[in-house]
Amino acid sequence: MLRAVLLACSLALSALVTPWPWAALWLAVPAVVAASLLLSWRYGPPAMALPLLLAVGSTLLVVFPVAGLKAWHLLWLPVASWTGAWMGSREEGGGPSLGDRAWMHVPILAAAFALPLLPGLSEALTRVEAQARVEEQQMLATLPAPAKPGTLRQMMEDSAKLPAADRVRMLTFFAPNIIFGWMVMLVVAGRSLAARLAAWLGWPPLSSSPLSGWRLPDAALAPLIAGLAMALFAAPQWWPGAALLLGQSALGYSMQGLAVAHSTLLARGVAPAFILLLIVFLFVFTLPVFLPSAALLGLSDVWLDYRRTESSRRGEE
Repeated sequence: MLRAVLLACSLALSALVTPWPWAALWLAVPAVVAASLLLSWRYGPPAMALPLLLAVGSTLLVVFPVAGLKAWHLLWLPVASWTGAWMGSREEGGGPSLGDRAWMHVPILAAAFALPLLPGLSEALTRVEAQARVEEQQMLATLPAPAKPGTLRQMMEDSAKLPAADRVRMLTFFAPNIIFGWMVMLVVAGRSLAARLAAWLGWPPLSSSPLSGWRLPDAALAPLIAGLAMALFAAPQWWPGAALLLGQSALGYSMQGLAVAHSTLLARGVAPAFILLLIVFLFVFTLPVFLPSAALLGLSDVWLDYRRTESSRRGEE
């Protein structure tokens, strides 16, 4: 319970430094994830009523705005609740693997994909860009001059010289990825809270899975293929969604590639601590090559299944 209290306090502190109404999501999303997971684990399909109720409530709040709430603020509660309920429904029988658990964030991915298409978001991002420009000017006034190549001041001055329309366009690409990553972090926090509550209630512990077992389901190819198709053939308004699908697919298959390498090194008796140091070293010093190579290795594992092949080979020996 001490860990649960510390986690809740850290979420509350983060909410205090975040503008309203985004601040509410720091606490609301983990809460609905934990509640949905535990209810689905305990009661099964009837617990899916909670995501449905949250969807109806969010729709009503969009139709009848309260305290400045917009669709892009409320979209995350029902989809996060759905993710939590999905996780809870898979807890029996050993629970999901890490790859399956990552795939359960697809409702949040769909919401982030829809984010740039929501009405009024472009105007909201324009206001964000204007506020950011003011804060950049204030920060530049505190930095030492003159600017030198590669320094923070030089990068900020280059950014300030960009036209506002270009910066808003960049925000349209970055915002879905950043918010998706934030929501994934909040879902992880909600699952952690659910684990603490389950222990306090005397329930069995939530399932866990090692990194070496990460393997995305075959259905995870769909976002990758859809992202490629939209990037090549769709109209420009779909490109932010395509960038989201391609970026997150690349990250997912990079993790699968790391899992393949981790499993192979473990099978050959390499210490886990050394494997971690090796991965960190390669990430820091070979980032432009390391991530694409890991993604290609993970993508090829969909068809070649290296770990099953390795297990069969060890069995024959």
